[in-house]
Amino acid sequence: MSDPICFFNQLTLQWSHEPLWSGLSSSLPAGVTALVGPNGHGKSALLEVLAGRYLPTHGQVTWSVPFYYQTQLDPLTGPRVADALGVASLFDAFSRLEQGDAEPSDLERVADHWHRPAEWAKQLTDAGLEPDLGLPVEALSGGQRTRLALCRALMQTGHYLLLDEPSNHLDSAGRHWLQQALARHPGGALVVSHDRTLLRGVDRILELRNGQLVEYGGGFDLYQAQRDAQLAAQEQRLDHLTGQQRRLQQQQQATLEKAASRRQQGMQERRSHSQGKLLLGLRKNRSEQTQARLSQQQTQRRDALNEDRQTAQAELEQLRTQRLTITQPKVTGAVQVHLANLRLPFVRQPALSWTVHGGDRWRVTGANGCGKSLLLKCLAEWIEPLAGEREVRGSVRYLDQHFSGLDPSASALENLQRDQPERPASELRTQLASVRLRGDQALQPVASLSGGERLKVALLSILSHQTPVDILLLDEPDNHLDLDSKALLEQALLDYGGTLVIVTHDDAFAEALALGHELKLGEPGRAHS
Repeated sequence: MSDPICFFNQLTLQWSHEPLWSGLSSSLPAGVTALVGPNGHGKSALLEVLAGRYLPTHGQVTWSVPFYYQTQLDPLTGPRVADALGVASLFDAFSRLEQGDAEPSDLERVADHWHRPAEWAKQLTDAGLEPDLGLPVEALSGGQRTRLALCRALMQTGHYLLLDEPSNHLDSAGRHWLQQALARHPGGALVVSHDRTLLRGVDRILELRNGQLVEYGGGFDLYQAQRDAQLAAQEQRLDHLTGQQRRLQQQQQATLEKAASRRQQGMQERRSHSQGKLLLGLRKNRSEQTQARLSQQQTQRRDALNEDRQTAQAELEQLRTQRLTITQPKVTGAVQVHLANLRLPFVRQPALSWTVHGGDRWRVTGANGCGKSLLLKCLAEWIEPLAGEREVRGSVRYLDQHFSGLDPSASALENLQRDQPERPASELRTQLASVRLRGDQALQPVASLSGGERLKVALLSILSHQTPVDILLLDEPDNHLDLDSKALLEQALLDYGGTLVIVTHDDAFAEALALGHELKLGEPGRAHS
């Protein structure tokens, strides 16, 4: 095994009055390591500390190689692709040479870099981008900008990469490219991700949960098998403790009944004068002392069992899937969506004709920038088509990628109260607790929550209404969600009987939802079942 690239020892990060995590120690070897764990447990914060953007409250980080940190929120700098890649000066020098306008300093600048333009072109082409470094960044779609940012990271061949959810917003081809590119990257990488396809290709997995960092060798399948084994063992432990509690209660009841029987016998002996008063008094005192000692032992044992059982129950709750329920609509099978020669704004997508019946489950696919999000916005009547017919029958709820329906300055509870004013606060807090937004978290501004936690609030705001919805439009709802929460969403959507139209690039997520139809954009408007 190669020497570790990074050591971190006894890291503690304290926010407000409580530590986010404490005493984290591990090392990062060569290869690709994934960091997983529930939303809000501090994965991104750990990357920030490793990258030196946050100073830990305690502990230290030691690197033996340079590193490069890329978050989803880092904006691309500069107006052109060359600027975003950080090679503008060299690119401009090559451009002047090609145009015959070179200065003497340009020859010095490119002297040892004649191979670079071919490398840039190959990196961009492999990523599915145009190999034109003079192209304006604003001409790229969101997914293309994500690829461009990742290209800049992957060009740092001598650096260890720290990447936070790099596959979010990438289409299927982009995710495949990223997986292969990370495997080839010589510097190694630590990747925060819940993309199961990406996780299957990593060398090991670290899980950050409840302030503890646990290492799992191998990729996602081995991790899932070990997690399932932990869940089974924890359920067995809880069953065992419950059985011990039941037996202790039976023992306590038997002891009380035996003591009552002895008291009754003593009273009878006193009435019959069959024993001397002194002897009866001694026997009574001895019996009471024994009873008190047994009662104290049983109380201590009961308290210890209660504490163990509460701990086991809390640990099991962290392992078990959360709960999210959707009110079921009446499904008739009638036509609910009908598009005829529809043209979307801002994209060159061919005219689209499409029919959706009640209860249909559709996956919308296509390359980044082909108009998938625009189609959902058009169905939700957020935007108007350029031409063609659009008919949508029934109630519609739409979740966009940016959670536009949430007020970031309001709390999770206040957002739900605004959307569902008829429901009492206690009921809404129970809903939030069911997706692990408990206590003070439910009262914090949504802007202070992690991306996955904000998505849970957005999902509750559109899925948990007492009034059922006929058509659900979901734009990449699996982005930002941890593995447990993906399982939660999968089960809720699998149980939903209404019409589902969903954009997702996660093949495993789509398979779990049993989506029976596919609308592939970027081709002449044909729908595939």
